[in-house]
Amino acid sequence: MIKRIQYLLLLSIILVAGGERLNAQRLALKTNTIDWLIMSPNLSLEARLSTRLTLQLGVACNPTHISVADTELTNMRVEPELRYWFNRPMARHFVALSATAASYNLRHADHHFVGDAVGAGFSYGYALVLGEHWNMEAEIGVGLAHLSAKNYHGNQIPNHKNYVHLRPVPIRVGLSFAYIFK
Repeated sequence: MIKRIQYLLLLSIILVAGGERLNAQRLALKTNTIDWLIMSPNLSLEARLSTRLTLQLGVACNPTHISVADTELTNMRVEPELRYWFNRPMARHFVALSATAASYNLRHADHHFVGDAVGAGFSYGYALVLGEHWNMEAEIGVGLAHLSAKNYHGNQIPNHKNYVHLRPVPIRVGLSFAYIFK
């Protein structure tokens, strides 16, 4: 799974670097406040590719073991997204082709899911311009994810992944703040 995440990250970096020349008004750095609520520090970089397209690459990671209501989640995610803007990049309505690759460890009471997920789907969002350099974005999306995990209770860890499914998932849920370089 880590190899898949590394390949996805490398491909996204090549796409951003191989796009048209990046300069002022073409880059945004952002963070999703909803991820912070689940204790997953995150950062995304969005680059303008043309007059209507941008490519965003986000990473989130929660390596800590903080338990809330007897539930604990650790995860690492890479989330590339190709956005089509109806007005102009980084302002107002957009639709996106979104993807995610994740490694996770979820525990509730004595029930554990330890595995990885790879998914893709479609998103819709709106970017509200707050000022010359600041935006606030709301985004929601659905898609399908291939989940494979070790699903077990207590300390009875199986030797192989015993939970392998293709499931509909919320591919994106976000309320982000962005700093746009001008």
